Amino acid sequence: MKAPGFTLIFDETIVVGVRKQLDLHFRYWCERKQEIVVRYYKSIFLGHATAEVLFRNMIDALRADGVDITKMLMLGRDNPNVNKAIERMMDKEIRLEREKQSSSTIKLNIGLIHIGSCPLHLIHNSFKRGIDNTDWSIEGFLDHLDSWFRRSPSRREDYLKITKNLSNETGKFIRRFIMARWLNAGPIIERTIEQWTHLNEYFLRFIPSSRKISPNNHRYIQIRTMLETKSTLTHLNFLLFLYHNIYEQILLWFQQSQPLIHLLYDECEQLIRRLFSCFINEDLIKNKSFSEIMNISFHNQVNQKCDTSLEIGEATRRTLINVSEEESKCFFLDIRNFYSLITEELLRTLPLNNHLLRHFRCLHPTMRHSDASHISIMNIARSFPQMNVPDIDRITAEWYIYQNEQIPSEWYEKMNKYHAIDYYWKHVFTLKTNTGTDKFIALPKLVKCVFALSHGNADVERGFSENAFLLTDDRSLLSDASINGLRSTRDGVKFFGNGKPHEVPITKALIDSVRDAHSRYCIDLEKQQEAVLAKANLEKEQIEKDIVKEKQKDLYDEQNSLHKSLTNIQQMIDEGTERLAKAVSSKQFEEIETALLLIEGGSKKLAATNTHITYNTNQINQLRKKQKK
Repeated sequence: MKAPGFTLIFDETIVVGVRKQLDLHFRYWCERKQEIVVRYYKSIFLGHATAEVLFRNMIDALRADGVDITKMLMLGRDNPNVNKAIERMMDKEIRLEREKQSSSTIKLNIGLIHIGSCPLHLIHNSFKRGIDNTDWSIEGFLDHLDSWFRRSPSRREDYLKITKNLSNETGKFIRRFIMARWLNAGPIIERTIEQWTHLNEYFLRFIPSSRKISPNNHRYIQIRTMLETKSTLTHLNFLLFLYHNIYEQILLWFQQSQPLIHLLYDECEQLIRRLFSCFINEDLIKNKSFSEIMNISFHNQVNQKCDTSLEIGEATRRTLINVSEEESKCFFLDIRNFYSLITEELLRTLPLNNHLLRHFRCLHPTMRHSDASHISIMNIARSFPQMNVPDIDRITAEWYIYQNEQIPSEWYEKMNKYHAIDYYWKHVFTLKTNTGTDKFIALPKLVKCVFALSHGNADVERGFSENAFLLTDDRSLLSDASINGLRSTRDGVKFFGNGKPHEVPITKALIDSVRDAHSRYCIDLEKQQEAVLAKANLEKEQIEKDIVKEKQKDLYDEQNSLHKSLTNIQQMIDEGTERLAKAVSSKQFEEIETALLLIEGGSKKLAATNTHITYNTNQINQLRKKQKK
């Protein structure tokens, strides 16, 4: 990889076959395209997926493929604790690796750059926290609606007929509501509101009159209860308002692949400002700095707007006419709590106190003449391990040159919009001196590293969507290599042909690769067979070793038993000798004969036992020689 630095983005999911799939992507500045790209690297399939297991698999894969981990700038991740642990392990490993390198281009005391978790997940989790702390039961209601129609053709037919009779329109079914799918939440709620009249007609009138469904059906009871509750429509309209006015824009914005790290802080700030404007008194936030706004006690109801001024959406306010005064009071209490909770969650989790993110703003074209931009670019340069002391010294001069350069607005403006930031900077990098040399040497390296930082995990999430098309139930036996090959091919078509296979350049290298595909397959197959054979041989050797060990154990046990027998035999001989001496002295001839029999029998046993011990010793020595071989 020629890029000065890269971000490793990763995420895990459960796939067909009940396996954990770890996807790895690289984000870096591509010299070929002169822009930031996100490339699929590989998928690793696991059973246990602890932080240690995931980290070890990641680092082993990088090293096996010859990737220089000292170029890693950050880990793009979501927020589970296991991923935080992986980041700590990776940071420690990279620091150790940089200490081993004596190159002057590496700073020894800098690890990974910490921007925080994927903002997409953080923003979504704030919405989830808000909705989880209400008793509205919206998630369960939408799930019941989806389940009711999902696998029942007869129910679908009945519903479509009712819809056509009511409005002469085609009925639309409620899609599955999953809290983890941020962009689906709004459209699903919106469709539910659009179909509200049809749903009421079907569940509250048609089903009771047709008697096709048991009135004790649990799912039906839940749906009917929610439809009969007048505040349900109010809750749905408020959530839709919240989605459109707070979440939709920034969630869509974070889905982009182009570099957005220089805008991340401003977007987070604007999100908080929009949120505060919905429920905090205007005089407390108008013309106030962001630091002043963050210090507002938003939980205090004194600082909040009155019920009539709270931002809940016009459609929501109109539905309040149909609810009782008591329900209306409860609703506004819920709204205040809802706003307070999501604000608290966002202030706690978003990287609003990350000074480096603030400094990244200087890379926007409109910020280059800012008085603070020089301080910002120097802080950025000192934060990246790729920038050595001479590079940092160059940055000072090059930034002044950049500030005074006459840059055409066409480089960053496009039909009242801005070009992607890497489009702008690739033109800046082409500027030459009068002698034809590059004006900027150190600045391009720094800028390329900054824009390689990840602003979210949307790319790897999209990879899982592609994965779902590949790993269907009838393809669950695809090997890991096949899955990686298919994913790499799709990524290659996307990279080289903009997603169109016929636009992929047919180069000599590609033709040679295709020609050699079969031979590589044969070589790979041969290696696999060799590996299988080697494994079988190892298993065979292990079995033989186990047999030898078992024989040795038996021989050692027998030797111990024989040595114990020697002791008993010697005692018998000693007893016979003693009895013989006594019998001779007392001239008891019968006792003499008995003693002689004891001595003779003991001597024979002693000789036989010694012979057996010698034989066993030889056997043990032979087994030892086999083990040494």
